[in-house]
Amino acid sequence: MAAQWVYANGSTWVTLDRNAQFQIETLWSRDASSWIASDSFRGPVYVDTSEMVLMFAGLSYVIARRHN
Repeated sequence: MAAQWVYANGSTWVTLDRNAQFQIETLWSRDASSWIASDSFRGPVYVDTSEMVLMFAGLSYVIARRHN
């Protein structure tokens, strides 16, 4: 069963693009945080897998890892 990464946008969970999925899963496996590239946003995104948060343009979004 594959994992899927989503972020909260209001009351909706939005699936991140394939590139971001791979990068965040890699960070998750290392319990790390870093800047990533994502087609879901128009610029670099900071992801912290310990805090389960994604930051872009001064805004924070809760992220979650779920199974399909």
